[in-house]
Amino acid sequence: MQRTILYVPFNASSRGQWSLRRNADLVGQFATRDEAMRHALALTAAIRHQAGHAVEIKVEDEAGAWHLAPAGTDDEDA
Repeated sequence: MQRTILYVPFNASSRGQWSLRRNADLVGQFATRDEAMRHALALTAAIRHQAGHAVEIKVEDEAGAWHLAPAGTDDEDA
């Protein structure tokens, strides 16, 4: 089974963009964390429709710790 991890790194800058990565590759940059999470959730749904693919979303908090996002949600405290 192929495993994909989507990463939403924390961005402390009020003017900076939130990035979304698929494994090590940059998928896109978004104006807000919510936009990055919406895109991550849409991408997750598309990947899960492919046979033999597993996917999860990891979100970085302000302390630098990574948390697994619950499926189907954009909850920051995942």
